[in-house]
Amino acid sequence: MEVIEILGYKPNDLLNKKVPLFEVSVSAGIPIPIDNEIKNEIDLNEFLIDHPATTFFARVSGLNMQSYGIRDNDILIIDSSIVPTNGRIVLASISNELTIKIYREIDGEIYLESNNQKFLPLHIGDTEFNILGTVTKIIRSF
Repeated sequence: MEVIEILGYKPNDLLNKKVPLFEVSVSAGIPIPIDNEIKNEIDLNEFLIDHPATTFFARVSGLNMQSYGIRDNDILIIDSSIVPTNGRIVLASISNELTIKIYREIDGEIYLESNNQKFLPLHIGDTEFNILGTVTKIIRSF
């Protein structure tokens, strides 16, 4: 079962400080010496959020979208100003229930596709629905 928790975004309160960005590349193999001097800073708001006024977050419970890179407890950054295009992941309300689906356009018709191959894509014309936004990024805790 998929459970989605909507989280608000307050641009002036959340991540309002810049954090260090080391200019050296990070090795995934043999360690490399580092220079302790911080040469740049990054504002995570600027890095993660393109449209603050139309952005919100959603925490996902469930494994239904795992093959699309969305895992249990991930936080999705969702922008309601982005018009979904074919193949994009969207947050939708279907019959008053929230769900994450793949947006599909087939022969001019709109479908919402599940990651579960047991289910046929849902034809939007047959169902009460609302696209709440397009997923732009995924935040994962390890």
